[in-house]
Amino acid sequence: MLTASGVMRAVRSWRQFDWVRLYCRGMSLFALQGAVVLALYALRGWDTPPAALPLGLQLDPLHGVIHLLTGLAGATFGFLRPMGAMLFLRLFTVFYLGLAVFGTFTHVHFGMQLQLPENALHWFLGSLAALIAFGPNVLAALRGPQRRA
Repeated sequence: MLTASGVMRAVRSWRQFDWVRLYCRGMSLFALQGAVVLALYALRGWDTPPAALPLGLQLDPLHGVIHLLTGLAGATFGFLRPMGAMLFLRLFTVFYLGLAVFGTFTHVHFGMQLQLPENALHWFLGSLAALIAFGPNVLAALRGPQRRA
């Protein structure tokens, strides 16, 4: 039987590297979303407004390409080249939080539609990536040097 304490024990036993790989593997869903978005634009025409696409796929073509490329890169590091996953996730964190900042606080959107739904996702996924990629290092630095007995 699955219990909350059992789940917490399992979560605590994972190392940072395991979480990084899991996040990168989950990014393969970005690749799928980007491919579907680009296929819809190819079928409906590149001038189709994003609002005409199904819910969850309402990205402009450039944003779809970014999801496709970052999803493929994340899947590559998550499944095939795990030794590069940490560096990739740290770079992705900076990129995604940068999109969130520009989308939320400026009118510089790099040619993409960055409205509230996109920005909310960027903030959430970028913050989660930052927690996984940088969190343990920040905590270790805040604790200071550890004495070993």
